[in-house]
Order: sequence, then C-alpha cells, then structure tokens
Amino acid sequence: MPVTLQDTPLLSAVYEYCATRCGARSMPRRADIDPVDLPRFVLPNLMLLDVFDGGARYRWRLTGTEVVNRFGRDATGHFDEEVLSGKYLAFFGSLIRHVCRSQVPVYSHAVFSWDHGRRMTSIRLLVPLGDEASGVTQILGAHDFGAKSGPVHSPELLRDAQEIDELAREELPFGAPG
Repeated sequence: MPVTLQDTPLLSAVYEYCATRCGARSMPRRADIDPVDLPRFVLPNLMLLDVFDGGARYRWRLTGTEVVNRFGRDATGHFDEEVLSGKYLAFFGSLIRHVCRSQVPVYSHAVFSWDHGRRMTSIRLLVPLGDEASGVTQILGAHDFGAKSGPVHSPELLRDAQEIDELAREELPFGAPG
C-alpha cells in the first residue's frame, strides 16, 4: 500500500508551511518561502528547481545534503539532461510537467530498481512556486526516502534506473483536505 502525505511528517511539514504562505493564491511565490522558517529537520531533504518552458527543462538551484547523500551526486547548477537519463529522466520530467500544468502540489511515491535488484523508495512532494500570470517558475521539492538504510551513493540510479514502479501520484491543491 502506498504511503500517503499524512504518513510522512517531513512532507506534511513542507506542505503545511507552503499552504500558509500562499494565502488565497493557488501557489506561493518564491519570495513567500524562507528556509529559515521551515522546520530544521526538513532542510537536508529539500531541492529547489528553476523550470523553463512549462517544465520542458529544469535546473537544480539547490540540492539538500540528504538528497546528495542518497544519490551520491550534487545536482546543484545542472540541467535535467546533464544529471538524468533514460527512464528516470522520463519519470521525473513527467512529474515536473504535471506540476507546471496543474499549478498545484503533486505528491508521488515510487520505488526504483537498478543494479541487480537494488531498490530505493522515494516519496516526494513537489510544490509549484510562481503566480497565475507567470505560471510556475520554480518548484520546491522535498524527498522522504522511507526507511533510513544508509546512503545509496549510486549516481547510476539517476542514469540507469531499470524499473520505476510509481505507487501513487496525487494532486494536493492548497485548501483541499490533504
């Protein structure tokens, strides 16, 4: 059974924080988000993406230390195709485009398999940042990797995921029951 947003305190904290920052708007602006105001335990699990052309391309502006630790690579400053390829590029790109189209937060729970049966769970929340006039200009992402079984240190996951089993993908508009 997939994990829900309510099952992960990390993602719930990010969702609730962003919900308080957008007011009556459908999404917060980047200026509404101040990492100092976020709970400290979520900071290592955050990433900030700049999005271009409705999510057709994106660049990591910030990659938290736990995300770097799990993937074994700091994507900060790099574009999507410089870091990802194959199935993982297609999967993550579809999430980014979904957020840009819907202009609401998207929750996803997936299991990745690679390298002779190795597996990793990634539960993520992607929050659009922008305004109705300009659309989504950035995405604040948070990862919860489930059971803390130690660092993966596998850059090959970013490039060579053999299988991606997406267990859940859900839009979570602010103001809607979560």
